[in-house]
Amino acid sequence: MWVKEPPAGSRLGKQITLSYSCSEQRGRRAPGPEAGMESMKVRWSLVVPVVAVLFSGAFAGMLFGERSIPEGEERLVLRASRIVGNLMEWLPEEVPPADIVYDGIGGMLETLDPHSSFLDPRTFEKMRARQEGSFFGVGIIISRRDGQVTVIAPIAGTPAAAKGLRAGDVISAVEGQSTEDMDLDDVVDLVRGPEGSTVKLTISRPGLKDPLEVEITRARIPTTSVRFAFMIRPEVGYIRLTEFTNTSVGEVREAIDRLVAQGMKRLVFDLRDNPGGPLEAAVGVSDTFLRKGQLIVSTRGRTSDSFATFNAPGRGPRFEGPLVVLVNGGSASASEIVAGAVQDHDRGLLVGEVTWGKGLVQTVYTVRDAGLALTTARYYTPSGRCIQRDYESFIDYITHRNGNSPDSTDADSFATDAGRTVLDGGGVAPDVVVEARLFSEDVARLFGNSAFFRFAVEVLKDIPEAHQVTFATAFTTTPEVLERFFAFVTDEEMLEAEGLGRIQGDEQSLSDVRRYVAAEVLNATAGLEAGYRVTIDGDNQIEAALLHLDDAAALAGK
Repeated sequence: MWVKEPPAGSRLGKQITLSYSCSEQRGRRAPGPEAGMESMKVRWSLVVPVVAVLFSGAFAGMLFGERSIPEGEERLVLRASRIVGNLMEWLPEEVPPADIVYDGIGGMLETLDPHSSFLDPRTFEKMRARQEGSFFGVGIIISRRDGQVTVIAPIAGTPAAAKGLRAGDVISAVEGQSTEDMDLDDVVDLVRGPEGSTVKLTISRPGLKDPLEVEITRARIPTTSVRFAFMIRPEVGYIRLTEFTNTSVGEVREAIDRLVAQGMKRLVFDLRDNPGGPLEAAVGVSDTFLRKGQLIVSTRGRTSDSFATFNAPGRGPRFEGPLVVLVNGGSASASEIVAGAVQDHDRGLLVGEVTWGKGLVQTVYTVRDAGLALTTARYYTPSGRCIQRDYESFIDYITHRNGNSPDSTDADSFATDAGRTVLDGGGVAPDVVVEARLFSEDVARLFGNSAFFRFAVEVLKDIPEAHQVTFATAFTTTPEVLERFFAFVTDEEMLEAEGLGRIQGDEQSLSDVRRYVAAEVLNATAGLEAGYRVTIDGDNQIEAALLHLDDAAALAGK
């Protein structure tokens, strides 16, 4: 972790990480693909109250510290104090002061760039827990299904699994508090708590008449950034890294060691929809594939301490076999650092779609129990590219309406180690472009209604728990199962008859239905990796990656 003192004279806490994540910030303007559609531009008339909120009360002390406040800034502070006081007095309804302060800070930072942001205490704590790679809880993956807080899967080896929680269980209450109208994040906060403490869940289970009261002792729950790692073909391994955390380097190396022991000689490394994470993780993962001393990334900013270079430290064993890296428009920041280093050094081939295009560096400072993520520099790939997209319009930036390709006439060209031409300014373009195949509109509607998950729960409700894994392993989506599924969809009014007819008349859609029915049955019993292995049979980008492993070998001289 790179720790740096805050600017002289301030009371900002030490920097906790140099973050490249597109998903850490929440609230009015998250910088990743999931962000709200708000304009980056803020009228000057709005800046004064925004600044007022920031510098009122305690925040003025935190940011100005002991330094004397120039006369002009002092007037702003006084004006800020009055505005905040007036807001508290004049608003038609009572609003928590923290909401005004935090939203105001976000509005001020909105004038800077899409990635500078304020992390309120709750979001900041979640970010730290995620980057550390663990939290205290019971070990379940939950989501809303049919309006109810539903267990998607218990995590193997956790207290929830030991207590027999299963996919499809509805958490109707936590410690007696109904979850019916509760925000999902609030449910998570209630379930989590100190290690060794207990939490009581009220569970409604399909097939049981009465709810269950389950008391579970909280424990440390490890979070894994390597979601899947298995042999996908003879001698070919597959690793999917879903985000970068402080444990990612160790997870990737452990996965590689395990797959090499199983005979892996070639690797498909999946960074699709990976939003990023700490710089240290990006450097460590890149180090796994590069030679010691090779440049991974450099940073340049306004201040002297923002200029830095990061070379492969050679801290552990390298994977030297042919490598294909899968990327798409959701691959951002740290993902782009790894992809850019692999491409610029001709270490492997990139397959998929153009990456997000985030080349701004955020330094995250602690502000008491919150965080302030400020853009302090840009990062550059080994060839010298800055892949940051234009963000003049925040809406266009978030929606990619301004394009997501570095092949515009304004882009500068650079060369890889082998002399291949690469461009800057619009993400990292893959060497082999393969657009993801989309589901039909009717199949997408089934996903939107959780049809596959709900049907799997229906199929399994009468199977004794001790026999479910055996049942799921032998399960196939036979014509009889398909007929039962379509009847279930009809009875639950998930799709009209015309839509079902279109699915039944389209072999690709039928194949998708067969695959995801089987996958959800496996997800609910044998685990998420078992289900995922089934779903990737229809993944055209993974298929393309496998086809281009020979090209990757030729490029790297393997």
